[in-house]
Formats: sequence, structure tokens, C-alpha cells
Amino acid sequence: MLIIISGCGGGSSNGGTNIDQEHTLTVSINHNSDSTPQIEVYNNEEKVDSGEGDLVQFKLNNGNYTIKIYNNSITKIRDVVIDGSNESIDVSFSDSTNPADDWDPGQEWTLAWSDEFNDGDFDTNIWTRQRWMTPPNNELESYTGEPSTAYEENGSMVLKATYDGGAYDQQGNYTSARVISNPGGQDGNSGADGKTFKYGKIAARIKLPGGKGIWPAFWMLGDNISETGGNTSWPQCGEIDILETGAKGDPNYGQGTVHATVHRDPGTESNPEGYNKYVPAGSYTLANGELFKEDFHVFSIEWDQEKIIWKLDGIEFGRKKINSDIENEFHKDFYVLFNIAVGGHFTATPDETTDFPQYMYIDWIRHYTK
Repeated sequence: MLIIISGCGGGSSNGGTNIDQEHTLTVSINHNSDSTPQIEVYNNEEKVDSGEGDLVQFKLNNGNYTIKIYNNSITKIRDVVIDGSNESIDVSFSDSTNPADDWDPGQEWTLAWSDEFNDGDFDTNIWTRQRWMTPPNNELESYTGEPSTAYEENGSMVLKATYDGGAYDQQGNYTSARVISNPGGQDGNSGADGKTFKYGKIAARIKLPGGKGIWPAFWMLGDNISETGGNTSWPQCGEIDILETGAKGDPNYGQGTVHATVHRDPGTESNPEGYNKYVPAGSYTLANGELFKEDFHVFSIEWDQEKIIWKLDGIEFGRKKINSDIENEFHKDFYVLFNIAVGGHFTATPDETTDFPQYMYIDWIRHYTK
């Protein structure tokens, strides 16, 4: 388990110089693990104190801090500010891989299809580990397509990204997974049934990876895209990004902010990018410095002939109308992708602070119709 409380400025009983400004931070941990929680206190990314146990106190100067609380299985992250008084943090966590699921799609929705990932067998009739050794967007990972990069375990489909050594900014020094539901698989010729979607609610319950330079996504591409055997190039095929995290301009290296986006053919519009109409639809940042790698969340879209609505745990955070003639990409079949990108133009470059391996846990994916 790991809990991080982040910030800048200030000091600790070890590093501070003004004893009169010191105050007590109390960290209380409620857990069901046999391993002892470890706590580390950071200031400006420098560790200034540490401790272990269920109840630990630190003497700190005024300022913002990052606190890491962890054992060998769980990570949590919180923000704390010391400003003239004592502060306390109460943390509760469970070692359960897949905590209780109480998400409700709404009474108007009927389950049409799902994969619950409960049989321990990676279903290659639906899912393909796509092989792409030099992906676009200046990304650093190689998608090898090996079974070790994507598999079922403990009720989840697990994607794994590893750092293989060498320069942090060198392409090919990372191995990762890109899993697609495209009929026919890698190039449309394997015979896999796959799974496509047109309209409805598409939802997945996911615990994301996170760290500097980690860019996970749950998204969709038009089934006619040429990269998997179709006759249409990108972005004319259409792209719906149900979630992306890791944006380099967001707090905490984007680990607590989800973005909703579509990409489409720019057509005859004035478009300085020339080849790609990038349309942000919304974003949402978790409160109190929380990160998506701490817990499972449900990421979903509600998609019909008029619009696409993005939701996080049932709360709307993005909306895009698709009822004009220039948005006909979004009125045909799409397939789903899950992947962990490393580096690239959207995110930062990993460094020694980025933990590896990184894991993306998909508890389930479901398609609902009305």
C-alpha cells in the first residue's frame, strides 16, 4: 500500500531551521494487511522524514507536503498543508484486488454484452494483443503482443508496462500492452470475432497506472480504420477517447485528471493541424489530490445519434454534439482499445521517480442499450 501527500515548500523536523514554526502531522492508518504500513514525507520531491506503523507523527514547518503511505500491494495519495496548526490524516484501505462494486448504470439501461474477466482465460476470440513496435505520437514503448503484457488475473484483465533499462527518453526501452476488440484482430484477417459498438452506454471499471510519463487510455476507433484492415485512414475513421490520463500540463503529472476527446476528419473546416480535428469535450480532476491509481473508477460514455456524454462514476464531465454532417464518423461501428503508453507528446518523459512495472486493471467492460 502507498499513500502520497504532495506539495511544495516548508520543511521537517530534520530539515527545518525555524523550530517555532514546527507543527505536528498525525497519520493514522486503518488497514487489514499483515504488512506494516510505511510512510515517507516529501518536500519539493525531497524526502525529509519517514516512519512506519498504524499511527505516526511528524514535526513539520509550514508548507505543502507529499506523504507516501504504502505496503507491498496498495498505494494511496493525499495532499496536506501545514499552515500554523497541527494537522491529521486518516487513511483507510483494503488489500482486496477488486473492492466491492456498487456502480449502477441506471434503470433505463439494459445490459446487452459484457466481459467480466472472471474465468482467468484471456479471450483471444474477443481481445487481441496488438503488436506495434514503434507507435506514433513520439511514444517510447513497444507493444510486443506477448501474453506477458496482457492477461487475466484475479477477476481483471491486466495490462503491464515495463522499463527494460537504458535512457529514459529512448524509444524501445519500454514494453507495454495495447489490447483491441477489433473483429479479425491485428489486421482484420485472424478470424477473431472481436466486438464492435454503435450507440448505447459503454462502460469499464478500471484501476489505472500512474506516474511521470505514464499515459493510459480507454478509447474507441472506427472499425473501418486501415491499421486493422479497413479502407479508411485516421482520423477520417473517427476516434472517441473515453478516458486519457497523464497529461503533462495537469497536476501530479495528470494522474488525477481524466480527459474526454474526439478526433475526426477536419473536412473543409479551417484547421491549423491540417490532418486531424481534435475536439476536447471535457475533463475532471479528482478532489484532494487523489489519483486514479489508488482505486477503481467507472469510466463511461452514453452515445446516441445526437450526442456523446462522458461520465466518471456516473457523474457527467463532458458532452459533444455529433448531429452535423461533418461528424458522420460517429454513426457507425467502433471497436474498443485499452493501452498504457509511455512518454509521448501528450505526457512527460519518465525518470527515476517513475515506478515500474505499471499495471492497468480492468475489472469489467459492459455495453448497455435502451
